[in-house]
Amino acid sequence: MAVVAIADLYGISGRRDELVALLAEAEREAAAQSGCLRYSFAATLADPDRFVLVSEWRDEAAMDTHYGSQAFANFQFSLDGLLARPSEMTVYSVSRSARPVASGPMDPRDAD
Repeated sequence: MAVVAIADLYGISGRRDELVALLAEAEREAAAQSGCLRYSFAATLADPDRFVLVSEWRDEAAMDTHYGSQAFANFQFSLDGLLARPSEMTVYSVSRSARPVASGPMDPRDAD
């Protein structure tokens, strides 16, 4: 069963550039791990110092391997002094997913 984790991270505005660099590195490292289908950070529109992580894993074992890894422990250690408050994460078990398909023909102006 696939697993999706969504987390909110609240950065310190004066250290945003450092945090962004660290998050970009974490994205690359996690995305390369077996069972990782998606691992993306994004800044929110209303508060550029608040980041949202969306991660998708093949199964709970793959996610547990990531969060139990030395690389993740190093990432957590590197966050020291970069966050205004603790992160918040929710994990969802996904038994089924679907991708919507357009119901009509594609507008030719949208073609590549």
